[in-house]
Amino acid sequence: MKSERPLKPTDSAIRAYYSELEAYDRQGVLHEGAVSSAFEKLLADCAHRRGWTLIPQLAAPGDRRNVPDGTVRDENTIPRGYWEAKDSDDDLKAEIDKKIARGYPVANTIFEDTRYAILYQNKQPAPAVDLHKPAELAFLLNQFFAYRAPNIAEFEQAVEEFKQ
Repeated sequence: MKSERPLKPTDSAIRAYYSELEAYDRQGVLHEGAVSSAFEKLLADCAHRRGWTLIPQLAAPGDRRNVPDGTVRDENTIPRGYWEAKDSDDDLKAEIDKKIARGYPVANTIFEDTRYAILYQNKQPAPAVDLHKPAELAFLLNQFFAYRAPNIAEFEQAVEEFKQ
């Protein structure tokens, strides 16, 4: 694992995210297919710093109905989190409810619409964060990347104990 240093609101990846959104805005481009690429790049950069990889549009084995916009995997190909972009014209909470009803993964999942994001961990939602505020975006990303599923936390602890 590489760096687990917390992100700051002034981090270069966060600044690049806002810069890309501003460029789309200047072009009058607001649709999900375009603006979601900014968040995808942000997650990919943050994952890479940890030695992890963001894989776009990866279906879980045997589940072709629920394909997150991105899956973050660690160096052992273990999924560490998911990301789903929604259109800013959609009702984010209603769209999340639809995804959950279909069996969407919510162990560590960010749902976002470029305005707000809601992080689900252990099937529980955290309060929505305002993505226009760098401090809230940094907080969201730090929570997302710090999350360890119980089975992964136990495994990592066993590895550390074995090393000793």
